[in-house]
Amino acid sequence: MKTTFSLFLAMLCSLPLTIQSQIVIETNDMPFAGDTIRTSFAFDVEAYDMNLTGEGYTWDFTALQPVNQRLDTFRNVIETPAYFWPSFLVSANVALRLGSGELLPGLVLDDAYQFFHRSSTAYKDFGYGLVLSGIPLPLKFSTPDVLYNFPLQYENNYASDASLEFTLPGLGYLSIERNRTTTADGWGTLLTPFGAFETLRLKSVVYERDSLFADTASQGILVERNYIEYKWLAKNYSAPILQCTDDQLLGRTIVYLDSIRDLSVKVTEKKELSLSLFPNPVTDRLTVNLPFGAQGPTHLKVLDLFGREVESLNDVIKNEAGSLIFETSHFKNGVYTLIVVQQGRTLAKSFVVFHP
Repeated sequence: MKTTFSLFLAMLCSLPLTIQSQIVIETNDMPFAGDTIRTSFAFDVEAYDMNLTGEGYTWDFTALQPVNQRLDTFRNVIETPAYFWPSFLVSANVALRLGSGELLPGLVLDDAYQFFHRSSTAYKDFGYGLVLSGIPLPLKFSTPDVLYNFPLQYENNYASDASLEFTLPGLGYLSIERNRTTTADGWGTLLTPFGAFETLRLKSVVYERDSLFADTASQGILVERNYIEYKWLAKNYSAPILQCTDDQLLGRTIVYLDSIRDLSVKVTEKKELSLSLFPNPVTDRLTVNLPFGAQGPTHLKVLDLFGREVESLNDVIKNEAGSLIFETSHFKNGVYTLIVVQQGRTLAKSFVVFHP
């Protein structure tokens, strides 16, 4: 009888430990204005099997190597440009700056923000504030994209539909239609180069249709994307510890929270010098203007989004001005990174291939 009672007591004492290991994500685990996160973008990420999950699972991503880093700070809505306030000041309570770049020839993204609302029941994406060629565009979802429902725990399921469209005469048209279905399909320990974390894993299956037409270039893009987002969430962090996106069109990316990494001198050189690519997006032929002109041998490599090599050329032919024509007609629609090695220096720039 005494032995039986001892076994029962041992089982009873072990039960709370099992329960405590399954974390619950709540609103206080989401970002507040002023929170800062540093993330690393990894390369060589195809070897990981994202189907492996379950209860008490251990995911080992310690072999990840960063190719780039980014430092982000969340802000109050009133810390964004004032022309976005009428659209987002009431609906959102935190914003994240996204960046800038050229979307289409003649259509430049000067600045961009993403607006979220954190409440006791959910964390929602309300849309974007873009500054295109100097013109502010508040792009608000008619119904927000629900990223997380609270309290969020293992085996929870939820779905959301979000859409927006915006037309500005003389500039162009933009629309997004998105359907998201999310399942908390695992919990356990996540190992990354940044450390070990007790996490809850989410799997979101997303169907998205993006349309963009620029009046200035008389050119448009229609992209239908089917992708899956895997997110590992932990207590008291403002962002997923690790996020993997498997995109049928753009390939796989992995981003994870990290500390400051020395990405070698080549990273600094990429910031000091730049490649000029035209047209971008491109259909058949891409013109590459090299910063060192026609001097010395040049090696080109093309990667799909963050990792897989799709083409490599040695000692390419250049004209006297230091430009070369690069054939892209055999590439599938998508985003690529061109890496150029010339005179011992490495430069990189992204481009879009679009076949109407």
